[in-house]
Amino acid sequence: MKQIDALDLNENQRRVIQQIFNNKLISRVQISKDLNINKATISSILNKLKEKKLVNEVGHGESTKSGGRKPILLEINKHFGYVISLDIAYGSIEMIYNYFNGEILKHESIPLSNKKMSHVLDLLKQHINTDEKYGTHHGLLGISISVHGIVNNNQEIVHLPFHEIEDISITESIKDIANVPIIVENEANLSAIYECNENNDLEVNNLITLSIHKGIGAGLIIDKKLYRGTDGEAGEIGKTLVSVIQNNHKTFHKIEDICSQDALVHNLEERLNQKLTMTALKKLYYDKNEIVVDEINQFSMRIAILIYNLNMQINPEAIYINCPLINELPDVLEAIKSAFMTYTNKNVEICLTSNVKFSTLLGATLAITQKVLKIDNIKLNF
Repeated sequence: MKQIDALDLNENQRRVIQQIFNNKLISRVQISKDLNINKATISSILNKLKEKKLVNEVGHGESTKSGGRKPILLEINKHFGYVISLDIAYGSIEMIYNYFNGEILKHESIPLSNKKMSHVLDLLKQHINTDEKYGTHHGLLGISISVHGIVNNNQEIVHLPFHEIEDISITESIKDIANVPIIVENEANLSAIYECNENNDLEVNNLITLSIHKGIGAGLIIDKKLYRGTDGEAGEIGKTLVSVIQNNHKTFHKIEDICSQDALVHNLEERLNQKLTMTALKKLYYDKNEIVVDEINQFSMRIAILIYNLNMQINPEAIYINCPLINELPDVLEAIKSAFMTYTNKNVEICLTSNVKFSTLLGATLAITQKVLKIDNIKLNF
């Protein structure tokens, strides 16, 4: 694996790096106060971090009320290197490249012509150029991979419902493309990591992200730590069985087969006898088409019940929903919240994820940056 000597940091150096990440612009004096480390030691650490090109000095801050020299401010050097985060979605590979400070360098969407993992890897070989440094000192530092499936604690994909794994180890295959640190993680878990980081200032210690797309998954943050379960299957709520009466017989279905976004669209297309784009669905909804309004009302009620059950089991402070349809139809979120409140008076925040388009990819960027720096704490503010 590619070794970068500049990333061989001791614990105090990592703590200082984390302080600079989390405060954007910060002085030596403030770092000394925040970490309770004397100024001389902080100055020595910062000199080494500057030599390693991990941090930059960027002008001066305001002097204190008593006057005196204006403090020199420090920031993360975005040109130290970059990371790649990719999401193996149903019909495409979504990729973002981020500078070391988290700033987005570029975004690519690569269509998939089939669902085989070998096809995914062929496309990645074509698009990832490890010789390209993008104006950074060290080039590619690491790759983070988001999948819509189950990843065990050994970073192995054990279930991928929408793609054919073909007995391929994606981790080992990516190492053949780029000899850098690699993370593979479930997309809902990465979205949860992003939300925990994004809302750190609100002191939200326990939260759930609910991803509603082709299936339904949940990312669980408990005491500010990602909870994965014994084999990485925590949060697979879409596989929960619910009873359904069909032709006077009770049968059981996975809940995601009934109330995922894809299940909703499928029901609508069958009842309307037409294919639906998101634009067409929105128009029918706002035109108050009876079938569309009826199906979306049922969808809202089912999601509200699902959230109620999650709330009773996990008791979070906040639940963040990542669903393109709800993002496009804000009325649906209000309907879900209203229905939820008919079952409980518990005060839990229910809202859309902070970044519907990029929350999973930015969570992946956060995770791989932490791995590169060997920082375990979720808090690393981009």
